[in-house]
Amino acid sequence: MKKTITLASALVAIIVALVFLSSCGTTTVVKEVPATTIAPPITQAPVINKYDAYLEHVYNNSGQANSMSKAKLIEYGDIICSVLDQGKTIPWIVNYLSNGSNTQSDNELYASIVYGAITYICDEYKYALNEYLAGV
Repeated sequence: MKKTITLASALVAIIVALVFLSSCGTTTVVKEVPATTIAPPITQAPVINKYDAYLEHVYNNSGQANSMSKAKLIEYGDIICSVLDQGKTIPWIVNYLSNGSNTQSDNELYASIVYGAITYICDEYKYALNEYLAGV
């Protein structure tokens, strides 16, 4: 009987050791992490296409523009930039358009196109526009 008790004790000890050893490999230690403030994700404003901004400006500042196609208005804005690239001045453009104007709504359309084109499409001419507007 003494042998049986010793053998049973040995088996229990081995089983406990095996359980202990097998659980050691899978034990995870939880570290206490100090509380931190998590910054909200940075949201960027949507990128606005320069032509979309130009069209929005023209449509908001000229009633006549609302009856025109986007393609035609963009073409006019590109022409303004092209003429400036060729060396023409803003006063030259304004004079040219004024000579072709028949109504007040034409003037509003032309002013909106010129201002919008320079502000949004070819903004490298903003300084010249600001100088022109300061002298008008």
